Amino acid sequence: MTTRLRALGPFVASTAAAGAVLVTAPVAFAADQNWYSRSDPLNVSDSGTLRGQAYGTAYQKNGYLKNHTYWRDRKPGNDHAVYTETSYSYYKVCPGGGSPAWCPEVGKDQSARNKSLDWRGQYDSDDYSSRGADRGRVHVKVCEDQKWSGDPCSRKPYFTFSL
Repeated sequence: MTTRLRALGPFVASTAAAGAVLVTAPVAFAADQNWYSRSDPLNVSDSGTLRGQAYGTAYQKNGYLKNHTYWRDRKPGNDHAVYTETSYSYYKVCPGGGSPAWCPEVGKDQSARNKSLDWRGQYDSDDYSSRGADRGRVHVKVCEDQKWSGDPCSRKPYFTFSL
């Protein structure tokens, strides 16, 4: 009986290890990702004052990473307008690198400046067919355009896609 239990020990350990690998394996990448919402938007503040908001959907379609953004100014009437910025990064061998890594962001798109409380919309995209990558990310942020200082911006979430 003792021999039998000892023989099962390595089997149980290997089965538990395999189960741990399955639990920690990455989930599948989404075909599209809604980021924030009209009722709970991504916010930019300056000195504790809400300045702008944004939300949207990042997705891939026909060889492009895309982002459909809505944004608005939360402090209209001042000299500063609000804008969004979408950029893209790719997992591949970067210039000067030897092994695959997330390369620096490319293809930055900025929206028009907006000084309205009304939501404005914009589509941005980057053609990934020539990037030589198997994964891509869409990065988004909302900022307030300030003439005499650095622009305050929101946090910058990103969304990963299998290409």
